[in-house]
Amino acid sequence: MVNAGSNTAGAMIWAKPMGTATAPLVFLGFAAFLILFNVLDMESALAGWLATHYAAAAPGHPMPRPLPLRLAETAWLLLLGGAAIRLLRFGMVWAGLAVAADIGLTAWTGWALVLRFSRLFDAASVSLALALLGLVMAATWALSLWLARLSLRLAFADSLPPASIERIVRTPSLLKADGEVRDCTYLVCGVRGLAGLGAAFRDDPAAFTRLMQRLLSPLMDQALAHGGTIDRLTADGFAAFWNAPLDDPAHATHACEAASGMAAMAARVNDALAGQTRADGSALPALEIGVGLATGPVIAGAFGGQGRMGYSVNGEAVTLATRIQALSHQYGPAVIVSHATREAAERSFAFLEVDTVAAGADEPPVTLHAILGNPVLKASPKFRALATFHDHIFQALRKQQWRQARALIEQCRKLSGASPRLYDLHLGRIGYFERNPPGENWDGAFRPILK
Repeated sequence: MVNAGSNTAGAMIWAKPMGTATAPLVFLGFAAFLILFNVLDMESALAGWLATHYAAAAPGHPMPRPLPLRLAETAWLLLLGGAAIRLLRFGMVWAGLAVAADIGLTAWTGWALVLRFSRLFDAASVSLALALLGLVMAATWALSLWLARLSLRLAFADSLPPASIERIVRTPSLLKADGEVRDCTYLVCGVRGLAGLGAAFRDDPAAFTRLMQRLLSPLMDQALAHGGTIDRLTADGFAAFWNAPLDDPAHATHACEAASGMAAMAARVNDALAGQTRADGSALPALEIGVGLATGPVIAGAFGGQGRMGYSVNGEAVTLATRIQALSHQYGPAVIVSHATREAAERSFAFLEVDTVAAGADEPPVTLHAILGNPVLKASPKFRALATFHDHIFQALRKQQWRQARALIEQCRKLSGASPRLYDLHLGRIGYFERNPPGENWDGAFRPILK
C-alpha cells in the first residue's frame, strides 16, 4: 500500500492551494495600512509631478485639487487584491493575470479621476502594492509547490514514477482518496522457494537480506519505469498496479512489459551471481521469480485507519494476481497472466495457454497464459507450432480425451520452447481425472488448486 503518513493520501497535497493565501493576505493588510495612513507619502510626489507636467499632459483641463482619497484607495486595493488572492485556487496563472489587469485598471481609474473630477487618486501606491502582492503570491505559490513535491517524494518516491508525482503535484485532484472504481492491471512478484532459501542463510541473515535487495530492487525499478505504482512489499517480493491513480489506457500492456523486464532482469542478476560465493565459501544459489498478473475492475482510494492511511486498490484482480503468482512455479515460465490481461495486451506479446483453474465448485474457470516473448517471437514458425500443439492439448483435456492429450503432450515436449515442468503437471492432472472423472458438464477447470 502506498503510505501517506498520518493523513489521507491527498491531504499532503490538498494543502497547497489553501496555504498559499496566508502570506498574500498578510501582505495585503500591511499594504492597506501603509496607504491608509500615507506612510510612504507618495501623494506629495504625485502632486509635485502633476504641478510640473499636468498642463502639458492635459491641456485645457483645470489643475486637480490635492484632495486625496485614501479610504477609497485602501478599499480599492483590498477589493482588487482580495479578488486576485481568491483566484489562487485556480492557479498562479489566473492570479497573475488578475494582478496585471488590476494594475492597468488602477492606472486608468487614477487618470480618469484627475481628468473628470480633478481629484487626486494615488494610483502609483496602489499599483506598486498590487505588483508587490503579485510577487508575494508567486513566491508563496512556488514555495508551496516545492513543499508539495517534497511531501510527495517522501511519501511516494518508492511507489510512483517521478513523472506521475509531477502530474499529481500540478493537479492534486488526480489522486482521489475518497475511492473510485477503475479497471486496473495488478502484478504480484515473488521469489520462488523463499522458505528453503531463507533456511540456507540461517547462519548469515545479513547476506540473505542483501541478496533479496540485490534481486528485488531492479525488479521494482522495472515496475516504476513502465508507469506502475508499487503497492506493498513483503519479504519475498512486492505488488504493483497500473491505471491508478493516473489514467493509463494501455495498463495491461505496460504491466506485461514490466513483468517481461523483471524476468530478464532476474536472469541478469543470476548471471552476475554465478561464480560468487558466500562467506563460508559455498556458491550463491540461483534465484527464481514468479510473476502473476490479472486485469479487472478494482476500488482505488485511501485505505487504513487510526490516522494511518494509504492509497491502494482492492478487488478480484488483486486476489487473482496473488493466486496466479502462487501457482506460477508449476508452469515453468516466470510470467503468468489471466485471460483478461492476455486479451488486453495480445498484440504486444507471445502468449501461450498453460492452464484453466478455479477456486471452488461455484467459481467460474480462469484461463492462464504464459508470456514467452515479443511480437517477433509470436510470428515465428516455432512459436506458432508450439501454440498449435497447446490448443490441441487443451481441447483434448476439455473433451476428456485423456489418451489423446497424453500423446500430444509427448509430442509437444520435443518442440522448442516447451516446458517439461508444465507437461509433468498436466500428466499428473490426467492421472487424477482418470481416477476422479470430472463429469459430463465439466468446464475444463482444475479446481483443487486455488483453495
